[in-house]
Amino acid sequence: VAAWAAKAFQAAPGGFELVLRPGTQVFDGRYGNSGWLQETPDPVTKVTWGNPLSLSVADAKALRLKDGDMAHLEAGGQSLRHPVIVQPGQAKGTVVLALGYGRTTGGVARGVGFNAYPLRASLSGAKLTKARGSMKLPVTQSHHRLDGRDLVRSMPVATFAKGDLHHPHHPDATLYPDQQFPEHKWGMVIDVSACIGCSACSLACQSENNIPTVGPDQVAKGREMHWMRIDRYYEGEADNPSVVHQPMLCQHCDHAPCENVCPVNATNHSPDGLNQMAYNRCVGTRYCANNCPYKVRRFNFLEFTAHKSEPEILAYNPEVTVRPRGVMEKCTFCVQRIQDVKIRAKGEHRAIRDGEVQPACAAACPSQAIVFGDLKDPESAVSRLVKSERGYKVLEEIGARPAITYLANLRNPALEAEKVEKGGAAHV
Repeated sequence: VAAWAAKAFQAAPGGFELVLRPGTQVFDGRYGNSGWLQETPDPVTKVTWGNPLSLSVADAKALRLKDGDMAHLEAGGQSLRHPVIVQPGQAKGTVVLALGYGRTTGGVARGVGFNAYPLRASLSGAKLTKARGSMKLPVTQSHHRLDGRDLVRSMPVATFAKGDLHHPHHPDATLYPDQQFPEHKWGMVIDVSACIGCSACSLACQSENNIPTVGPDQVAKGREMHWMRIDRYYEGEADNPSVVHQPMLCQHCDHAPCENVCPVNATNHSPDGLNQMAYNRCVGTRYCANNCPYKVRRFNFLEFTAHKSEPEILAYNPEVTVRPRGVMEKCTFCVQRIQDVKIRAKGEHRAIRDGEVQPACAAACPSQAIVFGDLKDPESAVSRLVKSERGYKVLEEIGARPAITYLANLRNPALEAEKVEKGGAAHV
């Protein structure tokens, strides 16, 4: 195997090195018939339902290729006409293709993506040329830079240790009376340093809350239904950037912009701090989605659930309403789990314990980046983390008063630490 690998990676003059990797969502193809996985965005490219050929920024510029353009790939006597995606940070002279796609049989996986297995015979000396045509890639994120906006805070550890933090003061004037929370005020803290962008939280949310898959055509139109997403931003030069991930879901704002524009009061605030949806009251105006600065509300454009039958409906969580076409939906902090714990605690004549309520996203996170709890309990883990020096709220300046606090991303590269010591700074 070692001898074959050494031979395979002998670069040919003027050619590309072809890197074949297991598909992030479907591995070698064995998970291809899972619609949940097919519609899960790749952690870096944010592509769903397929495997475009990724190439470096420099090679894309030289070949005059942009996202979605078709290209001819030749390797080992095999030829493939394939859409491309430009990947910042990829090494010049390499092209990368995911395995596990292009199946001609099966259900969900049939016809999704392109079969890369015939190209395994030769991974060096691959040729790539521009072809005619293009296709719209089903991606969930199209803008990749912060452009000076304070959405994700990222800094070297040296900057944090010096206390040189950026905490702008935002006026908190409002025309609305303060919300009152007599018993509980549910909130969340998300540690951006701990988030690895794996989307386990998004998948857990989808399975827990009966969120439908919509298919590549609808995703390409921006109509994916995921209640939470992982925003991915690049920082640094395009040839060698670093990546920061930020989970984004309904912020359950105390002064929610969505609530004051709903003409039928379908979205409103609960006494325990939840921005909640009365599905059978929603008439689908989408005013709330237009007024949401975080863009985390989803609209059911098509009827995804009406024609399900046994045994398909057994996949649904019976504790969560299955929404019909024309209804706005979004994160509920897994209100069904909150209610379940409330009922159990009441039956046992006790208070709710800290950490007893676990939304699906927090329960599934492998790096424990998500902490959920009662903000009215000063001893709760979430209350202590909210007071962290790294804590900040996204778009705090608009006065929405979100219930989710983010902890700034800390990184520890030696070169950046040296820049900070010399008076320089690194910014997202």
